[in-house]
This record gives sequence, structure tokens and C-alpha cells, in this order.
Amino acid sequence: MASETTDVAAPEAVKYLPELRDFVVRGHTSVEWRMGQLRLLRQVLEEEKEAMLQALGSDLCVDEAQALLFQIGCLFGEIDHFLDNIASWSAMKKVSTPMVLQPASSYVQAQPKGVVLIIGAWNYPFVVTLGPMITALAAGNCVLLKPSELSPESAQVMHRICTRLDQRAVRCCLGGVELSTTLVAQPFDHIIYTGSTRVGRLIMAAAAPNLTPLTLELGGKSPVVICGGIDINEACRRIAVGKFVNCGQTCIAPDYMLVERGVRDEVVACLKKVITEMLGDSTQAPQNLSRMVNQQAMERLHKALREPHGGHVELGGASPPPTTIKEGQRYVQPTIVVDPKADSTIMQEELFGPVLPILSVASCDEAVSFINSRPKPLALYVFAPQPVVDHVMQSTSSGAILVGDTAVHKGNPNVPFGGIGGSGMGSCYGEFGFNELSHQRAVMYRPLFPPSPISLPADSALSKILWFWVTMKPAHSKLLKRVSVLILGLLLLVITGKLRQRFLK
Repeated sequence: MASETTDVAAPEAVKYLPELRDFVVRGHTSVEWRMGQLRLLRQVLEEEKEAMLQALGSDLCVDEAQALLFQIGCLFGEIDHFLDNIASWSAMKKVSTPMVLQPASSYVQAQPKGVVLIIGAWNYPFVVTLGPMITALAAGNCVLLKPSELSPESAQVMHRICTRLDQRAVRCCLGGVELSTTLVAQPFDHIIYTGSTRVGRLIMAAAAPNLTPLTLELGGKSPVVICGGIDINEACRRIAVGKFVNCGQTCIAPDYMLVERGVRDEVVACLKKVITEMLGDSTQAPQNLSRMVNQQAMERLHKALREPHGGHVELGGASPPPTTIKEGQRYVQPTIVVDPKADSTIMQEELFGPVLPILSVASCDEAVSFINSRPKPLALYVFAPQPVVDHVMQSTSSGAILVGDTAVHKGNPNVPFGGIGGSGMGSCYGEFGFNELSHQRAVMYRPLFPPSPISLPADSALSKILWFWVTMKPAHSKLLKRVSVLILGLLLLVITGKLRQRFLK
């Protein structure tokens, strides 16, 4: 696929910011406009589907079936979900008003934040770049999109897609690290970044002088806890799918497993069987296994496997790859390493590839202690009887916890998708993303008549009653508050009556 657009110089990209902000400040991003843009985007995605498939094949060697299921199809679902809900999510929501502030009516208004900078990643280029853009547009924001330079063909397609949308509200800039570094230092109203924790920290530091709020979808080492008393075969099948889709280059892929010692051998044997059924002979690069994004990523994993990790390789692990693999195919064998040392590279760094360490643990408590000794993961997967599930859920912290499967929670728009601590912050999908990219403005109406009891002299009888009413302890206040409300209402009626008499005179 030939490149169509050259990189944008940083100063030129910065010029888009005031133009985009002017469009949203002038109130042009109405609900009707948002829905029109999303319908147009859906049409453009349909027209560009073949180009997207070709780009994913070129950048990551993703086969068509996986590309449609995991990389493209979900975008249509996200658009449809927002089209069904934008009107209700954007409407002013009436909320209650405390008695002490009556008479009044209160609301919450979801306002667009302004201009959102989206810096995408290369592993799911369309999902993690266009997905947040869909949310931002649904919330009424303008967008400056910066796709990853490591998936260049996909970036070209995204640039072409964006040119079909309203150019007063959507801009796409192609470039590398220099462009990203310049953009994150600008006064955007929100920044969304998907990528590594290391770069996330740099972006957070660059955004701090402008107090720009951030959504960071990072990563880390997402563990799997597996115990006896379950269907081991089905559990291994679901773990393998979550691990090896996109060659393991998924932020929520299972990174390592903590397996109860009594079922470890069964789990290892079952995983080997399932992986062989899924991918075939690992000495031949499977057509349905994507490739590492570049030579550097491939060599990083091969180096980690060559190091003295102290574990036993049960599957794959060849470094360099088998002689049957052509040079330049960016292939890493699906690999299982049993009981590597906890301080080895494969247990310290996020693997982001088709390598799966398995650690034996004596009990659920040991698994929980191991998880809690490390940074909070983006996802935690549990395959165990319910009492163990309950214990793990109450004793750990993670961006998400999924019982009985891996990674599929990303496809549920009704739960938040995001990290905690080193695995990220915030969420940019579904209603949670809509709220994150909206300013929730407090709105309150109070009539000028009757006079507010709050504005009465502090030593007046009514003020003293009010003060007593708002400071009562909850455990003893129900009956007293009801009595106080009655007295307050009577006093207001008396005051209002006297004021009316004076006014009529």
C-alpha cells in the first residue's frame, strides 16, 4: 500500500488547536451534529474496510478473520451504541436539592470539554485511536488525532478517514516522537494516550503545567489465577485465545499464570495441546498468528528467553527462531516457561508477545500475595471455585477482574475499561468515556422570592433552627429533621405572609 500523506511538522499541527477550539466554543457541536458525524464515520469505515484490512496485514500480519473480529468490527458496535444513547446522556439531568436550600431546582449538565488530543498505539491501531475519537465526538468535543508511527499503513488509512469528517472539528496529524512531544505540551482540554507506562509518565509530566486532564490506557503484567475444581480444558482454551490473539501484543493479554501446584502439570499439558490445535506446528510460522510489530520487538523477546530465567521451557522458546522461519518474518514461537525466577526479565517486564510464564503456588493466598507485591495490573483473570473468586476479588486491586474468561470485557460498553496506578487512569469508551470527556457542570435555579433563609441574620431564630437541622447526627436526626422541616415550613409561611402584607401596604 503506497503512502499518501507525509508527516506534519510540529508547528503546523499546533496551529490546528485554536481553530478546533473556536468551533466547539461557538457551540457548533450540537447533539444533531454529533450524530451526523458518527453516521458519516460509520459510512466511511464501511467504505474503507478493505483498505483497513490491507493495512493491518501489512503492519502486523493480521489475518482477515481476526482483523474483522478484534480490530474493525467493534468500531461499528461503538458507533451504534453512542447513536442509541447520545440524546439521553447529553440531556440535563435533574437532581435533588437539600431542604435547607429550598426553594430551588438543581441539574447536572454534560458539556463538551473542548479539544481532545488522542495519541494512538500500534497494536490495535484503529481500535485505540478511532475508538476514543468516537467517544470524544459523541461527547461534543473536537479532536486532534495522532496515530502511531509504528503502524504506518494503518495511520495513512486513518488520515484518509479523518479527511472525510468535518475538518473544522477533526484533524489527523502523522508524525513521530517529536510531534507527540510538542503536542502534549499544548493546552488541550483533555489528552488520551494508549501505550507504555514509561511514556505515560512523560506525557503526564508534560501536561502538568497546563493542568490538562489525562486518560492513560497503559498496561503492565496482567495475571491469571487458576485453581482446581474447574473445567481445566475450557479454562486453558480461553486463556490461550486471550494470550495469542495479535501475537500477544494486547494490553490486557494474560501476561503470566499463577497455578495451584496440584493442577500445574494438567494445566501445562492442556495448554500445550490447545496451543498446538490453535496454531499448529510452532516451527512453521502459523498464518493465523500475527507477527511482532518490528525487529526490535522480536529481538527483545528473544533476548529475554536467552537470559538465565531459571524456568523450564515446555513449548517453543527457540531463539533465534527455527531455521524453517524466513529472516524478516518477525516471528516469535508461542512459548510456555514453567516456574521462572520472580526476578527474571520475563517476570519483571510486560512481555507483550507470545510468551507465557507459569508459576506454581501452594494456595490462593500465595497467589494473592504475589499479585499484591507488584504494580496494580490492567486486568486480573480468575479461574477458580466461587469461594476463591470472592477472596481474590476482595483482596486485590486491578483495572478489571474477569472470572471465567480473558480479555472479553473490552467488548462490553456498559463496564468501564481502564487501569489503576501504573496500569493507567480513566476510561474512554462507552458511557464512562462519555462522562470522562464531558464537563459535568452544576446548574441551580433559585427564585428571588420568597427571601432565602440562608441570607437571614445569623442570630435570628430561623438561622439557628437551620444550623441545628443541618448539623444533626444522622443516627438521631430522622424524626428531629421531620419536625424541623415542619417548623421551617411554618416559619417561611409566616415570613412570606408578613412580607406580602408590607408589600401590599
